[in-house]
Order: sequence, then C-alpha cells, then structure tokens
Amino acid sequence: MCADNKNKIINELIKQIVDNPNKSECYLKLAGIYLSDNEYDRAIGVYDSLLNFEPSNYVALTNLGSIYFCKSEFKKAVNFYSRAANLGIEDPTVYYNLGNAYAEIGEFKLALSNYIKALNQDKNNYRVYSAIAMLYQDKQNYDEALRYYEKALSLNNNSSENYINIAFVLMKINRFSEAADNFNKAFKLSPNSYRLLLFSANAYSAAADYEKANEYFDKILAINPKYYQTYLCYALSSYEQNNIDKAIELYNSAINLYPQYTNAYTLLGNLYFSEKEYELAVDLYKKVIELKPSDPGAYTLLANTYVMLNDLRSAISIYKQCIDIDTDNDEIKLIYVEIVNEYIKIKTANEMNNAK
Repeated sequence: MCADNKNKIINELIKQIVDNPNKSECYLKLAGIYLSDNEYDRAIGVYDSLLNFEPSNYVALTNLGSIYFCKSEFKKAVNFYSRAANLGIEDPTVYYNLGNAYAEIGEFKLALSNYIKALNQDKNNYRVYSAIAMLYQDKQNYDEALRYYEKALSLNNNSSENYINIAFVLMKINRFSEAADNFNKAFKLSPNSYRLLLFSANAYSAAADYEKANEYFDKILAINPKYYQTYLCYALSSYEQNNIDKAIELYNSAINLYPQYTNAYTLLGNLYFSEKEYELAVDLYKKVIELKPSDPGAYTLLANTYVMLNDLRSAISIYKQCIDIDTDNDEIKLIYVEIVNEYIKIKTANEMNNAK
C-alpha cells in the first residue's frame, strides 16, 4: 500500500469513527494498519478507545497482549491475554500466548497450566510441547525437557529447531555424540546454516571424538574460510588434544582475518598463560585493552599475569584501572588490597635488608 493511499484510508477511518464512535470494525481496521507498520503506540491508543465502549472485544484484547509482549512489557501482556482467555472463547493460541507471557516473568506454574489448557484444545500443537520443554529446561529439569522436545519432534520432524533444541539438552546431560547426531539432522533441514556444523564439531570434541571433530572443523573452513568462530572453537579443541602449535596457528589465523575482534587475542593469551609464557600473554592482553579499553575482564587478566611475573607494581596499576572501570567489583578490590599489602611487605623487607 503506497503512503498516499494508506493515509487516505486512515483519514477515512478516523472520519467514520468520529461520525460513528461505536463502530468497532473501524477501530480494528485502523489499528490493523498501524500494526502493519509497527506503530505500536498508535495501535494501542486505538484499541484502548475501542475497549472503552466494548471491553470484551476479543481481537483488541489479544492484539494488545501481543503488542505488549513485543514491547517486552510482559505483565501488561498477561493482563490482556488473561482478559481474552476469561471470555471463554475456545482458542488454544490465547492460552499459548498467555503461557509465554507468564514464562517471561518467571511464573513457571502459571505458564505450565496455560500451556496445558492450550494442549487440551489442540493436543497436536508441537510449539506448545516445545514451550513446555523450554520451561523445564530453564528449571534444569533436562529429563522432562527432553521428553517434551521429543514429543514436539514426533509431531513435526521437518523443523530444524526441534532437532536443535534436543541437541542442546543432550549437551547439558553430557550425551555429546547424540547431540551431534541431532545437530546433523538439523543441518540437513537447514543446509545453509553452517553454525549447525560448528555445533556438531563442538559436540564431537566434547565427546573426545577428535577425529570426527577435526573433520567437521575442516569441512566448515573449506566451505567458509572466513567463519571467525570456527577458528576459535577449532583452536580450543586442538588445545584439548594437546596440539598446541595447531591451536596457536588457528588463533593467529583468526587474528589475521579479523584484527578488530578481541576474542582470539584473549583466548591466545589464555593459552600462553596456561603454558606459563607470561610475557607473550601480556602482549595479547594489552592488545585487548587497546581495542576495548572499557573491558574490565581484560585488565584483570593482564594484572593476574603481572602477578605471575612477580611484577606487583604493574599488577597494582592495572588492578586500579580495573576498579576505576568496574567500581562495584568487590572481588577485584579485595585482590587489589592483598597485592598492595604484599607489595608493601616485600618492599619493606628489601629496604630493611639493604639497611643492614
């Protein structure tokens, strides 16, 4: 719809509302136009006006619930979905949406009860089973989560999302090979999603099936040699395989491809730290700070490395900078005080020895 034509229709609807303020059809059409352009506040105003004289208008109530859900105002969404549900209209979607809104505000039991009501009206809705599974997953009840995800899959095995959800739960309960199988099934349904191959590679690595993991990492890089995250995951896996040179090579490849990203610098610094190559770690952490001067984590890593080098003076300076950035970090403040006291203790001892 062109802008001129849309404005003409809007003006005509407004005129009809002025002439006949109790004609709900005009309000719904006008709000629908605003919704199509994501003009939520205008749509809300129209729906509110409609509810003033027709408080049980089901479309207005459910649409207001959806608008507030999209605006992340979940308690308001609960209010309007509840009012719609209380009208007694048989519509599983309103219970599903109400369950989603309750889930967002952490009301597990109320979310579950509304999902069950949705299933009572439509027992073959796989999305509801997936939503229940997510509830249990958030509660870390992975057995129940897996049961409901598998039910969703039995109703719709053409959705990569179902396989992905199952795979992530399997990862949580250390069934890594099965997780990889499900990521692979998801990839067959979404063959352009290379991240699924990466998930498979990571799952094989977690299962210590390094031959398979390396095969998948190499496959991804052959398809897309600029996939930054692959280099990082492959490097982590290589380090687990005690192939340190390979890990370093992969991190450096990532740095050369995307020198503006900090993750590879940090992870390579961590590798050198673990290998007690502290001077090399220092250079990398300094680079992270150069790129992200407001990242307190980088300062902490650098300060910790100076401690390992027995350069307490530099460590104190860096910890102080970290505290200036992350003023509420009591743990860093405590470490800072301990290092300062240790520095003073050593300096005093040295001065006493020199005086003898």
